[in-house]
Amino acid sequence: MNTSVKVVLYTSKKLSNGEHPVMLRVTKDRKSKYLSTGFKCSPDLWDAKTNLPKKKHPLYIQAKVLIAKKTVQAEKLILDLEADDKSLSVHEIKGKLRKEKVNNPLLFLYFDKVIERFKQSGQIKNGEIYKDTKRNLSQFVNAKQLHFSDIDIEFLNKFEEYLKSNNKGANTIYIYLRTLRALLNKAIKEEVSSDKYYPFKKFSLAKYANIKTEKRAITKDEIKKIADLDITKHPHLIDAKNIFMFSYYCRGINFIDLVLLKWKDVKSGRLLYTRKKTKELFNIEILKPVTEILDYYKPFTFRNNESYIFPILNENYNTPTMLYNRKEKMIRKINKDLKEIAAKCEIESELTTYVARHSYATILKKSGISTSVISEAMGHDSEKTTKIYLESFENNILDEASKVLL
Repeated sequence: MNTSVKVVLYTSKKLSNGEHPVMLRVTKDRKSKYLSTGFKCSPDLWDAKTNLPKKKHPLYIQAKVLIAKKTVQAEKLILDLEADDKSLSVHEIKGKLRKEKVNNPLLFLYFDKVIERFKQSGQIKNGEIYKDTKRNLSQFVNAKQLHFSDIDIEFLNKFEEYLKSNNKGANTIYIYLRTLRALLNKAIKEEVSSDKYYPFKKFSLAKYANIKTEKRAITKDEIKKIADLDITKHPHLIDAKNIFMFSYYCRGINFIDLVLLKWKDVKSGRLLYTRKKTKELFNIEILKPVTEILDYYKPFTFRNNESYIFPILNENYNTPTMLYNRKEKMIRKINKDLKEIAAKCEIESELTTYVARHSYATILKKSGISTSVISEAMGHDSEKTTKIYLESFENNILDEASKVLL
């Protein structure tokens, strides 16, 4: 090893109590840098021959273990760097040692760090996915800490089986494994972990790539049943009905984009908004049923052009976390109310806000509109995504074609 590591009592610095810090001296090419071990000692209790506190030091055992651990960590890092043919200056080596000290190589601590980053940047949904993945991992290992080196092929296989045994669906399992993979990639990129511990080189997620979920479109006749439902007898369902129909008539607008709409977004008979997910600008003609919904809400929610159209948000929800929590709470309520609407309309399919989006695409397709036009209207980045929405329609066509055989 061309670089040496030695423990020294750093007498050049004297603390207020007369003690000196115990440092690791890293030397390469006759140049030295010092890194703190977190331990301090007075000169009369330091053994210069062994580079350890004297046995009569009250913390001799603890200090000996700590210093040995810090020394081994430093020597291991230097050996790994030399094995990878990475020739670094003593200053760069010190930087890496400090980084290892700050970025504890415990998996769950790094999870917390990444989750906090998402929170600070307003990416609350991503943070919740990482938090949920961490929670399931913690339950799997009975809350014991994990090192990055613990995540190997065997661990992944067992974790996958654990999720299946707990009745997690294929999509959910894929999300957890994909999130864990993303976390490991971040750790490697930030040099918190080494790629030699990376298990996803041999553990493929390709088997989850073609998972087919149950499609959620309803028919045009069922849409009409919802539109014709006399809501005056069920006033608690009015927001759910209006939100569903508004989404359907506005190109399947996502729930988060719908609740963020303000009155300033209504201009000259058109709805103009930027989709939160893709930052794409939408410019939609306001159809007569949408005008009726807007006219219903205006007396209740319009104070000025910055007011929200729907009575879900107000100026008090002014942080990403508050916005996310409110959105999650309200979508649960709306979906619960839509379930009641489905029962009253004798619709067997599960009704959710997302069904409006799927139904918009499927009904257009049945009406002869091309997939490319539907894709553009929905803001999909490719027709491949649109075809996923339309798969149930394609299956119905194939089912009808098969009846020719009878």
